[in-house]
Amino acid sequence: MIRTAFLFLVLVIGTQVHAQLVPPARLDGFVYPPGRRVDPDTILIEAFFNPVCPDSRDAWPPLKQALKHYGSRVALLLHLLPLPYHDNAYVSSRALHIVNALNANATYCLLETFFH
Repeated sequence: MIRTAFLFLVLVIGTQVHAQLVPPARLDGFVYPPGRRVDPDTILIEAFFNPVCPDSRDAWPPLKQALKHYGSRVALLLHLLPLPYHDNAYVSSRALHIVNALNANATYCLLETFFH
C-alpha cells in the first residue's frame, strides 16, 4: 500500500514539476586574470561563485593562490550563480556583469570588494 502511494506521488509530482536548470544552460563567465588568452593546452578550472556568499568568499583566496602557484598552465573561468537565499546576490551579480562590460580589469576588484 505504501509503495503504491509512493509510486503514485512520484508519477504525479514528476510530471508536474518543472525545475530551473542550475547551472544555467548558457555559460557565461569571467577569465582570471582579465585579458588572458586560454590555450588548448591550458587546464581550465571553472568555478561557480555567488558574490555575497561566505563560502565563495572563503574559497577565493586559496583558489587565487593555486592559480598563482601553477602559473600559465592553469586558467580560471568564473561563473556567477546568485543563490535566491542570499540577499542582494542577483543585484551584485548584475553589477559584476555591468562592470565587466565597461572595464574587464575592474571586475575582480569589485568581486573582492564584495567579499570584504
